[in-house]
Amino acid sequence: MSAGLSELVQTLFPDLVRVAPLRTSRDILLAVGAIYFALNWRERVQIEENVGDLLGGDGERARQVKREVFGHILEHYFEKLLVANRPLPFVRSFVRRRVHCEGLRLLDEAMAKGRGVLAVTAHWGAVELIPPVLFERGYPVSVILEAKTHRLRAALERMVAGTKAELIIASRGDRVLEMVLDALSRGRVLVTQVDEVDAWRRRKSRTIELFGTRLFFDHTLDFIAKRSGSPAVGIFCSRDRARSDGFRYSLSCEELVPDPAAADVATAALKLWERHTLEAPEQWYQWKKWRSMKAQPSVPRAPG
Repeated sequence: MSAGLSELVQTLFPDLVRVAPLRTSRDILLAVGAIYFALNWRERVQIEENVGDLLGGDGERARQVKREVFGHILEHYFEKLLVANRPLPFVRSFVRRRVHCEGLRLLDEAMAKGRGVLAVTAHWGAVELIPPVLFERGYPVSVILEAKTHRLRAALERMVAGTKAELIIASRGDRVLEMVLDALSRGRVLVTQVDEVDAWRRRKSRTIELFGTRLFFDHTLDFIAKRSGSPAVGIFCSRDRARSDGFRYSLSCEELVPDPAAADVATAALKLWERHTLEAPEQWYQWKKWRSMKAQPSVPRAPG
């Protein structure tokens, strides 16, 4: 999302999220975020236009998503700050009590093969809670991530210091591919996001049809899977709005590619991202980058 919004949140809110009651700090962040989008109306319009473009029109569903998407964008920032700035025991207790998990048997079966696991997710839902959930349940977690500010990166580094969790951060100077392959060779769970468009090698000759249009297609996941021999699973964490306090989440682990030599990991991961995004588009938050993902204009579809 916007570097302006990201830097604003990561500069103003860490101390508030660390000390204030959860609901209070979240509500204040949401209120300030609403003011931000009101003042930065071009950014808001861009996001709304991209919602309509992805959903194929301006029907009732698109209008509903446009109403809800900004709240989810801000919830994402709240979750990021919560994980980075609350003490580790608090975060572990939070995810233990608040996140309902399904399908972790698939992750256990993949881990049993002894070649590490590619845990593939996207910029969707409460993605920031996935590494703490896996860490709290005893999985050796390595996470590929970026931080817009030095303050956030330092907070995350303090969080994992002295634990078995590992961070892989390109802007820190980490040799990402080398560290990824090393983590998998040591039998770790590598958490990565399939829709990290800034890292894609975008070529007109490499595309895939998703959301009724042609998107650029990056093969990095295929290279990692085949080089490491690691199986891949999909992991997504949704926000459950139906619960009264709002701090309830559902994490699902889904079979992706048990044998990386027999299937296309990148294609399978992108199609899983497509499915989750079509089911709950308001929970995706890479809307400003949508058009840079496209290799050609969308195929016209009925309004949705």
